[in-house]
Amino acid sequence: MKMEGVQPLEENVGSVPRPRPQWNKLLLVVSVIQGLGLLLCLIYICLRVSAPQVQHPPIQSISILLTGCEEEKLILIPNDAHIMKVENNSVIINCDGFYLISVKGYFQEEVSISLHYRMHRNPISVPLRKDLQVDFTTVVSLAYKDKVYLSMNSPNTSCKDFRMNGGELYLIQQNPGGFCI
Repeated sequence: MKMEGVQPLEENVGSVPRPRPQWNKLLLVVSVIQGLGLLLCLIYICLRVSAPQVQHPPIQSISILLTGCEEEKLILIPNDAHIMKVENNSVIINCDGFYLISVKGYFQEEVSISLHYRMHRNPISVPLRKDLQVDFTTVVSLAYKDKVYLSMNSPNTSCKDFRMNGGELYLIQQNPGGFCI
């Protein structure tokens, strides 16, 4: 018996549309994304390596000996050669930023000491302990051309006759990278 219109099974299989696997498209999309990611990484590395390195000025700091008094200012003598300069018993600021300022000293009599650090700003009073010792630390914002100095006033002694057992002033810049000459 022969059926009309029916084809043998073998011929039928080849003409049936097969679902195309989606894996090929997915692999292609993933490969393109990975390639773009690798390209972006290479571009970033090349730009990072070829970019000029920014040279920040060295951290501003100075260590100063306090030895006496002259014209109501404590005499400042730098310990070593430093980047910062001392002129007229004042430390000249060349770089903007925050500075740690530390004052230590031993006095032979009661004095009042003031830290001057910026024009048109009130000075900071440096406390003197009962044993006539100063141990004071602060952080202040300083700008180019500011001058830091210590003034001294004693109710019993003039500046010429003032004596101290030793002292030190430290200035250390806390955030290098600002405006600097």
